[in-house]
Amino acid sequence: MLLLAVTLGFFVENQREHYIEHKREKQFISTMVEDLKSDTAQLTETIAYKKDKEKMLDSLIMYLSRAEYQKYGNDIYYYARNVTRPQYFSPNDRTIQQLKNSGALRLIRKLSISDSIMYYDQQLRYLFTLNEDERNIRDNFRDLIGTVCDGKVFYSQIDTVDFANYNRPTGNPSLILQDAVSINKVISAAQYLKTVIRGVRVRQERIKYTAVQLLSFLQKEYHLK
Repeated sequence: MLLLAVTLGFFVENQREHYIEHKREKQFISTMVEDLKSDTAQLTETIAYKKDKEKMLDSLIMYLSRAEYQKYGNDIYYYARNVTRPQYFSPNDRTIQQLKNSGALRLIRKLSISDSIMYYDQQLRYLFTLNEDERNIRDNFRDLIGTVCDGKVFYSQIDTVDFANYNRPTGNPSLILQDAVSINKVISAAQYLKTVIRGVRVRQERIKYTAVQLLSFLQKEYHLK
């Protein structure tokens, strides 16, 4: 009888531990689902923003490439100032960090689920490297454009209501440096900036696809909305 009681007690305690672990697993997945919803919403906005900046850089290059580019000073200043505004994707990785740092990843019973979560984390970490490349090239472009454009005109473009917005300048302002070498440097820097912005945007589109797939997978496996 004593042996039976001990065995039964062990069985009950074991079942209780499994119940607690399964409950914690679902809690982690629930927060992961919310994180993914936040990420996909932010990615949608950031991707659209980058597409807009790619178009602006195309326009800037087009106007600077024209023989009579001086006629388009208003457009050049408008695009040159606005393309330097960054917008970075900041993933909500609270759940992934908790799973990794606390050892709670072991609570995820299905290997396919934990592998999918770790793959998503890997993609996010790679994006951080691309973001750093974009930041460096953007900074270089900002420094270069500051030597060619009139800083007083840039200052006049600041929106007095929304300081993150830059308006078109008044009239048709001229560039400080108008020699062919200076203009070519700006064009070259602009195409480098467009290339890295496009590269980050394409990577973000892939990450968004991965996030949507993972979100659907988790909702189906754990019967979540």
